[in-house]
Amino acid sequence: MGTFRVIIIVILFAVTTTTFWFHSSYAHITDSEKIQVWTNPNDNVKIQFSYSPELPIIDTFTSLNFSVQYLQSGEHIQDFTARVVVTNGERLFKFENITVPNGHFSVKYIFPDDGTHQVLLRLDTSTDLKIPASFNVFVPHQSPPSILDPFPSSPGTSNDSVGIITSKILAILLPAAAVTALIIMLKKRK
Repeated sequence: MGTFRVIIIVILFAVTTTTFWFHSSYAHITDSEKIQVWTNPNDNVKIQFSYSPELPIIDTFTSLNFSVQYLQSGEHIQDFTARVVVTNGERLFKFENITVPNGHFSVKYIFPDDGTHQVLLRLDTSTDLKIPASFNVFVPHQSPPSILDPFPSSPGTSNDSVGIITSKILAILLPAAAVTALIIMLKKRK
């Protein structure tokens, strides 16, 4: 029974230290290879921006991630409000009055079409400092589904997976089999 308790304590210690390590690594954006950085040396501000997935898909949620820090120390700026505007030059969508207590935040946006979209950010601090920043998100062109390819792959992925091929075959064969069975049943009734 003593060995069992030691093992439990070691596992709890490992989980606790691992959880702490992962939480502390979230201090700056590291989840994307395509981090955009905007700096303002006059106001001592650095803003990191990334989005996930790296290749946004039309009509699905994309997470827009921001990390706001002091340029010289790297510490997060605390307690400010943010406004995010996403535009493609023709239409725009606003996220207003975002309260940011700890220096990093994200919003989820659905891109309605492909092309380059601009993400505008404005920070309002308690010292009446208004900080603007601008970033770009490129949404690649995506082909609409066709009858021969009802499940087109996402940009940057492959259609060669056995599961995807099986799904495509089932999506085509099951409705055809159901229609064929219905026709046979109707002919037998006559």
